[in-house]
Amino acid sequence: MPAARSARAAKNGQRPGLSRKERKALTRAALLEAATRSICRDGYAGASVERIARAAGFTKGAFYASFRSKEELFLTILDEKFARELARLEETLQGGGDPVAEVKAAIEGFLEQVDSEPTWPRLYQEFALYAARNGRFRAQLVSRQRRLRKRMAEIFLRWARTIGVEPPLPPEEIATLNYVMADGFLLNRILDPTLDNRYYIEMVETFLLGLLARVEGAQLGSEPLLTRKGGWSDQADDREV
Repeated sequence: MPAARSARAAKNGQRPGLSRKERKALTRAALLEAATRSICRDGYAGASVERIARAAGFTKGAFYASFRSKEELFLTILDEKFARELARLEETLQGGGDPVAEVKAAIEGFLEQVDSEPTWPRLYQEFALYAARNGRFRAQLVSRQRRLRKRMAEIFLRWARTIGVEPPLPPEEIATLNYVMADGFLLNRILDPTLDNRYYIEMVETFLLGLLARVEGAQLGSEPLLTRKGGWSDQADDREV
C-alpha cells in the first residue's frame, strides 16, 4: 500500500515531503483537470465521480475529501474561470491609456483565452445543458452569472468614469449585453468551429460604436426601437425591419 500511494503521488507530481495543505491543493487541481477532460469527452452524466477520480490517479475517497459532490466540482470550475476572466478584464480596463486601445486589448484578451482553452466552450455548454434539466443547479449557475455581470458592471463604470464618460445605459445592462454576445459566440463556435473571431470583434465594435453615438447625442431616431417596458415603440411600427 505505501508503494502504491507513492506511485500515485509521483504520477500527480506530488513530491515526498510536501505538507498536507500542499498535497491537498495538488489533489484538488488534478481532480479539476481530470473532470474537465472527462466532462468534455463524456458529458455530465458520463463523467462519474469514479471515472474522474481514476483519471486523476486517486480513489473516490480522495474525490470526496476535496469536493462534496460532482455539482460542487462543476461550480468550482466555473468559479475559477469567472475569477480569471474578471481579473483579466480589470487589469485590461485601467482607464490610464488610450480607451480604444484598452477596449481592443479586452476583446483580444477574451478571444486569446477562448483559443488557449478550447475545452471551455464545450464545458460551459455542459453546464447549461445540465442546468436546463436541474433546477437546483440552474439556480446556482444563474446566481454566479449575475455576480459575474455585477462585477463586470462595476469594472465598466469605474473605467468609464476614469476616462471621463458617463455610460449611456445602466452599467448592469452593458455588462449583460456583453455577456450575451460572448455567450452566443461561444455556443456557435461549438456548433461551427470554423466561425472566425472577426465576427465577435465586429459585433462588439458595432455595439461600442452605438454606445459612443449615444454618448455624443447622435441618435438614429427620436425614440428607441424597444421601449423600456419591453414592447415595440410606436415610432418603430413605421420602420422597415
